[in-house]
Amino acid sequence: MRRLALTHRSAAGAPLARDVVGRNGEVLARAGHLLSERVVRALQQRGVANVFVDDPASDGIPLTSITPGPTAATLQELLGELTSRLQATVEPLANQPTPKIVEALRAGTSPVASVRVTALLAELRAGATSLARACAAADGSSGYLTDRQPDDDLVGHSIQVAALTARIGAAVGLADDDLVGATYAALLHDLGFIFVPVEIRGAPDRWSMPQRMRYEDHAVLGEALLASIARSHPIVPVVAVEHHEAQDGSGYPRTLQGGNRVFRVADRQRESQLSLVSEVVAVADRYERLVSPAPARAGLSPAEARYALSSEAGAKLNSEVVARFLDTFPALPLGTEVRVVGGEHDGAHAIVKRPSRDARSRPLVRVYADRSGAARKPVEVDLDSCPDVSVLLDEGRAA
Repeated sequence: MRRLALTHRSAAGAPLARDVVGRNGEVLARAGHLLSERVVRALQQRGVANVFVDDPASDGIPLTSITPGPTAATLQELLGELTSRLQATVEPLANQPTPKIVEALRAGTSPVASVRVTALLAELRAGATSLARACAAADGSSGYLTDRQPDDDLVGHSIQVAALTARIGAAVGLADDDLVGATYAALLHDLGFIFVPVEIRGAPDRWSMPQRMRYEDHAVLGEALLASIARSHPIVPVVAVEHHEAQDGSGYPRTLQGGNRVFRVADRQRESQLSLVSEVVAVADRYERLVSPAPARAGLSPAEARYALSSEAGAKLNSEVVARFLDTFPALPLGTEVRVVGGEHDGAHAIVKRPSRDARSRPLVRVYADRSGAARKPVEVDLDSCPDVSVLLDEGRAA
């Protein structure tokens, strides 16, 4: 199995390995269906950017999702219901300036004060507990690929971020209760987006200045909203307002600074102005955005996302948190598209079949096309046995 962009040269004619599911859970195409040109066009019209396929190049390569299917489905339903209820409730506030909305939320005079979500939040907390336990030691061999559509930027995104938060939180040593709290906070971290119109969220390249400001205001709006409905979990509004802050103080909304450390001294203010949980969620949020498709672009491969994450560590993201996360999965995960350099297959297209086992080993790749992209009988090359052969990420990436 491998994840392909619908625009990839190998997509047309390949059989789907998984159902293609829309943002509301509807099945757009069934597993086993061949990706004819007509089906590809239809999926693209529905906003689909990436699909999972089975083909000779990826035969026998298992790609696992970090999010357990049944748990993800339950959380999708619960979080979808919560956002729908709140969205309908806050609609009268949609055109109000941010300070007025925040003031009303804090004073308890907004329509949110009358909405009943306590039981729903309790179910979400229980779901976060299950998710944290399932994902804390998740297998990273395929690089934590996501399986959501570009327009599912709130519910689907938040569930994937919560799963990644559990994995990263375990890697940095969060205690069990803190890990559950972090996972729960991650589920709700972007709830402030209910105040931001979908057309603004989906078109960052066309923002006016007021639209950009409204988008960034989702952090303070989420803080005020969650402080009013999740009072028994104080870390939740903290994460909502801090997950877009940066280590160097260039983030928003309050330009707080971090200390690029996991362990803190007793005087937190001297080392970091940010909660460690917020910094963990920030890394999870950024990685999820990188590997997931967005309007007008396919998601990056995990290998490419690693480089992007590394480049932002230190200035934007907590460098120690990033390092611990990257230690949980290989530099070239399963299914990574590469080009062979050197040897008899120089320039050929290949896919990683077995990642490096440790820092001193190199991956096993399956060559499936020549340098021109023409399909050939697959052949496997163990780079550990070929010291003069190396691989580079394929510029015509599949993921």
